[in-house]
Amino acid sequence: MKVSFQYEKGKFFISQDEKHEVRLKDPLANSETYYSPTELLLMAMGGCSAADIVTMLPKMRTDYERFRCEVTGERRKEYPQTLTKVNISYIFEGNIDLQKLKRAINLSLTKYCSVSIIVKQGGAALTYSLIVNGDTIEDHKYPEEEQNN
Repeated sequence: MKVSFQYEKGKFFISQDEKHEVRLKDPLANSETYYSPTELLLMAMGGCSAADIVTMLPKMRTDYERFRCEVTGERRKEYPQTLTKVNISYIFEGNIDLQKLKRAINLSLTKYCSVSIIVKQGGAALTYSLIVNGDTIEDHKYPEEEQNN
């Protein structure tokens, strides 16, 4: 993997590769037009974990009608302003096996989603919430490692 950045003074940082162009917020320009690196990190966490889960559920022979993910984070006020808390909310609709869904979430957050695992290793308290058909099943729960029997 390789990425590069160029600074467009007073505007943004730009990273461009053969796929796409990504613009990041210039902290000196006071512009809210582009994403900060931390916002991109939260997006990466949600995207990484969501991809794990939608890949695992068909293998577990369970289905759903709709799925979305929301990620919230809190940072330290002092420098370094690292993430202190992150919660990933998984919101599903449909007739879904809750045990299999919880297992997929826990596997993602403890074994497969490298982005979330790195953030957790960096000291952030990582939790998840699970909402199915409008009902809160789990709220800010810590992921559980699978027991090897």
